[in-house]
Amino acid sequence: MKKFIKQQDGLGLVEVIAALGISVVVITSLLSLTLFSLRTSLQSTLLMEGTKAANTQMELLRSYRDASAWPDFVLAVTGCTPIPTPTDPEAGCRVTMPVLGVAKNAQLTTMAGATEIKTRFFTTFEAGNSIVHVIVQSDWDIGGPNKKTYVYSDFTNWQQK
Repeated sequence: MKKFIKQQDGLGLVEVIAALGISVVVITSLLSLTLFSLRTSLQSTLLMEGTKAANTQMELLRSYRDASAWPDFVLAVTGCTPIPTPTDPEAGCRVTMPVLGVAKNAQLTTMAGATEIKTRFFTTFEAGNSIVHVIVQSDWDIGGPNKKTYVYSDFTNWQQK
């Protein structure tokens, strides 16, 4: 009895090409997912560090308010409005350390890895209500677009009797 053998010439080549095509699609999608995850992780880290720097400036402002008389505090911080300069178009103010004080047209620069985070604050004053509105801004550049985070607070003369 003769056995019939099917001819399978070239079938291995077709299978290899199909497997190679599927592998390229899978590897490309995994690489894309990995890059997206790394980018998102970096953005989250920078957002956390920027918010941390802004909260630190806000706490230093609270300490400065508590350590000084209300009129002195108001006088020191109310001049902190954006004054554009060639090097920094959004200059603000920052609290100086170790002696608490306010540096006008200055910013605090911290590093998060290789990225520079600039932190500054801006104020407005409601004389009738004796309220100082404070906005602390942290910003950084990552891959072109400038990202920012803000922390807001209102300061009053809570020690007034």
